[in-house]
Amino acid sequence: MKTFKLVIFFFIVHVTFAQVKVVEDSLFSPSLNATMKFYAILPDGYSQSQERYPAIYLLHGYGGNYTNWVRLTEIVRYAKKYKFIIITPEGKNSWYTNSPVLQNANYEDYIIKDVIPFVDKKYRTIQSKFFRAVVGLSMGGYGAAKFGVKYAGKFFFAGCLSPALHVPASLEDSTILIRRSKELAESIKQMFGFPRNAQWNDNSVYALLDKASSTSLPYFYLSVGSQDGFVDIIEQTHFLATVLRKKGVAFEMHETAGGHDWKFWDKEIEIVLQRIADILSKKR
Repeated sequence: MKTFKLVIFFFIVHVTFAQVKVVEDSLFSPSLNATMKFYAILPDGYSQSQERYPAIYLLHGYGGNYTNWVRLTEIVRYAKKYKFIIITPEGKNSWYTNSPVLQNANYEDYIIKDVIPFVDKKYRTIQSKFFRAVVGLSMGGYGAAKFGVKYAGKFFFAGCLSPALHVPASLEDSTILIRRSKELAESIKQMFGFPRNAQWNDNSVYALLDKASSTSLPYFYLSVGSQDGFVDIIEQTHFLATVLRKKGVAFEMHETAGGHDWKFWDKEIEIVLQRIADILSKKR
């Protein structure tokens, strides 16, 4: 009897995940002068059709890599409900920014000028801002917010989960960062430069919002855990909501139980996928 139950269990798992395919891929990035890996999560039936799909770019956080979303959340299981192409690029500890200090470290250009065109050419995405979303957590949440504002012509949705919006201005009180992590403070200095320079305004979500046209901006999804103890992420997320409200930008803001951790982000990414699907359903 035990053997029979075990066989049935494995059969069920195989059927459940057979609908979604995870492909490890890579591209040569001129912006970084390096070959970079990423995962492409392809929807059920992708290889049997010529259909084109909305694309979602998932950005990882500081200390993470392109495998995090697949390894540490149930994104593959959640994705089986939708007709999305989901891309998880490698961002290292770059803050998704073009460094004024390091050579071959143009990570903003890498995402915008290298990854997106590569994916659009190789995979059957719908090549329009109205079917392209960017979502990230922590460092990646900052990246999603920045890309949503700075490249509003490329995205209809920006999902910011526990976004680290204190950069680069937090460098002026870097003792806070150093208490948290000396390596973290150093990475921010390398990617934004120090002391204050023109690069700061070019990468400040708030400075960019101040210049942006509210009618061109994507829909923003903001969320943060009420037990998030990392720097001032709760306060900054609420402040971004206030700025978006005053500017007349469409958004939603959620503070729910959770910390700065994968349990919270796993819960949130399931909600985000449904939210994106709801918005897209009104376009078709």
